[in-house]
Amino acid sequence: MLLLHGWSWSLDVNYFGVMPRLVADRVGFLGYDQRGHGRGLPADRPFEIEDLAADALALLDLLGIGKVIVSGYSLGGPVALHLALSHPDRVAGLALAATALNYRQTLRDRTVWRVLTAATPLARLGVGSSISARYFGLSRRTSPDLAAMWPWLFGELARTPVSGVFATGRAVSRYDLRHRVAGLRRIPAAVVITTRDTVCHPRTQQQLADQLEARSFALPADHDAPVVRPAEFAAAVMAAIAHVRSSPPK
Repeated sequence: MLLLHGWSWSLDVNYFGVMPRLVADRVGFLGYDQRGHGRGLPADRPFEIEDLAADALALLDLLGIGKVIVSGYSLGGPVALHLALSHPDRVAGLALAATALNYRQTLRDRTVWRVLTAATPLARLGVGSSISARYFGLSRRTSPDLAAMWPWLFGELARTPVSGVFATGRAVSRYDLRHRVAGLRRIPAAVVITTRDTVCHPRTQQQLADQLEARSFALPADHDAPVVRPAEFAAAVMAAIAHVRSSPPK
C-alpha cells in the first residue's frame, strides 16, 4: 500500500487511524508527507499535481518497489490518479476517499480558489498560518477525544508552512481529470464517499466512482472524518482496500 494524505495535513494526521489496522492485518504499506507538507520536500517553486505524482514514483524507485495499491485521500486522490495515468504498470489498484476529478465544479469551489489566489501574497508574511488548525475548531470544542489529542494534532498541522498550503492549493485548483480516466477502468478501484462532506461535494465524489466504474463505500461523515471519526474512517478505508485486493484486473 502507498498512502497519500490530504491537502494541508500530513501522513500521520490523515492515516493515524488506518495504519494500526494495516499492521494488524499484516498489510505492508509506506507513506510520506507530500511536497509542501509536514516533513516533506519544500514548496520552493510552483508545481502541479503531476509533480506530486512524480515524487511518489521517485520514492517507489528509490525503495525498489514495483507495484502498489494506492490509497489517496482528498489531495491524495488526484496524485494517485496521475500516477496511475502516467505509470499504469506501477499501480495495482486504487482505494480513494473524499476526492474528485476536479475541484472547480461548484460555485463554492470556484469562490474558494479566487479567494486563495487573492490571498497568496499574504502567505509570504505568514498570514493564514493557522488555517489548518482552525478547520478543526468546532470539532475540538465538541469532541473530548479530539481535545485530548489536540497538542499532538496542532503540532503536526503546524509543520506544514502556509506557503506549502497555498502552493498546493494552486495546483489542486488547476487540475482536471474529468473524462480522462476511462483507461484506468481495468485497474481495480474503490471509492469511499463521505456523504456529508462540505469540502468535496459528494456528487463529485460519485462522479469519480462512476467514471472509474469503481465500487463505492458510503461513509456518513464530513471531510474531517480521518481525525474526528478515525475508527469509522479506518473501517471504510479498510473495506475499500479489501475490495481492491480481492479484485482481479478487469
